[in-house]
Amino acid sequence: MKKLAAVLAALTLLVLLAFIYQHERGTPDKQGKPQLSEPKGEITLGSKSLTEQYLLMKMSALLLRDKGYKVNEMVFLDSQAVRSAMEAGVAELYWEYTTTARIFYHKNEPLYESEEAFREVAQTDAAKGIVWLSRSSFNSSWALFMRKDISERLRIYSINDLAEYIRTQHTGMKFATNAEYLTREDGLERLMDVYDFQLPVSQVVAIESDLLPQAVKDGRVDVAVGMASDPRIQRNNLVLLLDDNSVFPPYEAAPVILEKTLTQYPDIGETIERLTPLITQENMLDLMYKVDILQKDITKTSRDFLVKQGLLKP
Repeated sequence: MKKLAAVLAALTLLVLLAFIYQHERGTPDKQGKPQLSEPKGEITLGSKSLTEQYLLMKMSALLLRDKGYKVNEMVFLDSQAVRSAMEAGVAELYWEYTTTARIFYHKNEPLYESEEAFREVAQTDAAKGIVWLSRSSFNSSWALFMRKDISERLRIYSINDLAEYIRTQHTGMKFATNAEYLTREDGLERLMDVYDFQLPVSQVVAIESDLLPQAVKDGRVDVAVGMASDPRIQRNNLVLLLDDNSVFPPYEAAPVILEKTLTQYPDIGETIERLTPLITQENMLDLMYKVDILQKDITKTSRDFLVKQGLLKP
């Protein structure tokens, strides 16, 4: 009896495995060959060559594949490359930043109020067949940062505090930033104008963005202007100075998609919109820290996050 029960259990398992295999592979054709399930549709996602962009593309891709889409992922060198690809219909969806679109694509002056900036870029792109879905609260903007111990010792917690210290102490503090920020319309000149302080050219150095947090940590410079989303700020125990006067325009991330793609597959927009509220400053900084600093695999990091948030099944 025991042998018979074991045989029956084995046969039951084989039938179950066969059912699962057939279900995953599709129903057989007339010749009895299993057919692959047809994807719901195909879409190409784009990304700029930045960790935060890789994460945004990867999370979007995982969600869309889970919905039955065939997803192609393409990484582009910079903003202009991915934008050109979208306008050419090569990339159909990627995550963009409001002020990047405002300045570089639309050739307009930056706007400093978040809602207005988003509304203007969305309206301008709508005429080009590009739809901005809801924006996230992740703001990949500029920021000033310095060593925590120096900040506490000098009681500098905001840019106003820093400007007051420079004006009253006649300090020789050294600033660092990247070459781009020195020439941008929303760059160093605006910073000094809004906060009413001056820095001699001899006190400002331009270095690569990736090296800015280390330069501050090592004491080679006192303050740096870099990206608020740089995970090296956290690793090097630096602090961001509060921007009291909103000197930096918003660079809030939002998914943009071709109108024709959204019309053909409206549930793509619905799927990505479920992700957007989770793209917060805190969540993105944590994800980038895991990938850039802890060297975690980006696909696994993205999937684990989506599972934790309930958007994917374990």
